[in-house]
Amino acid sequence: MSMNYWLFIVTKRKDETGTILPRAVLEQRAADRFWGLAEKTPNRKLVRKGDKIIFYIALPESAFGGEATLAGVCRKLNSQERRVLSHEKQVFETDLGVDLDDVVIWSRPIPISVLVPRLSFIENKEYWFTYFQGGIRQISEQDYRLITSDVTQTLTEKIATEKDLESESEFALESHLEEFIEDNWVSINWGASLGLYATEEQSGRQFPAGLWSIDFLAIDAVTNDLVVIELKKGKTSDATVGQTLRYVNWVKGNIADPGQGVRAIIIARQIDEALKYAVMNQPDIQVKTYKIRFNLETRLGEQT
Repeated sequence: MSMNYWLFIVTKRKDETGTILPRAVLEQRAADRFWGLAEKTPNRKLVRKGDKIIFYIALPESAFGGEATLAGVCRKLNSQERRVLSHEKQVFETDLGVDLDDVVIWSRPIPISVLVPRLSFIENKEYWFTYFQGGIRQISEQDYRLITSDVTQTLTEKIATEKDLESESEFALESHLEEFIEDNWVSINWGASLGLYATEEQSGRQFPAGLWSIDFLAIDAVTNDLVVIELKKGKTSDATVGQTLRYVNWVKGNIADPGQGVRAIIIARQIDEALKYAVMNQPDIQVKTYKIRFNLETRLGEQT
């Protein structure tokens, strides 16, 4: 069985005594040789003994800060373990978690800004921070090696080797579209009552799905269906549809409750022949297009 690679994302915690910074959380859990997880933490059922992890320390550091090996699968704590591992602080209370081996806190953290252009799991480089929400995220062995070693691949080299990229300019434009959609979610006519899906640690934007990230994971307030929403993002139509189907099946197998429906929406600037035929006979995939309006209005020097 192959090894998996994970990011464990450390964020600040708040309780009745105040705020505990991510660095302090990491140091405590490193000393415990244990990591707490929530019932709905994405991917928690996929971790197993021998998997490699890297700790990402969120604001104010925004850096990779250490590594460890998983000593086992996610397990439920007994009452004594819950008491001991809580350290009498609400922020550390948990019923589930994983044991850690070979824990190392790096003396010189690696700033995320240095690696953003080269990490393949960060598809939208401008809004890289959406990929570092609380919880755990699976990464490739290549990204793991990049973080833990001196890999010097440039962004230009990365783009040059991306097989499914059709248009760099279109990709750059749609990086802003993702941000726009999140900021204006409630005013968008989805054709259904969609709200962003969320867990205790993860919002519905860039929702981790194994090695991949779903642009948006939503839930229909009327039907209770889970809805995968993907932006075409300059990829070929075949790649977009294939990716969307993969996400739908992942959600069915890892997130959806028994009997809960899963469908998808692809958002594209236009529907070409390839996209039209790729989604044909796929009743669970809907395609929506968008328009960008750009108007110039004279404010100074206008004649009246």
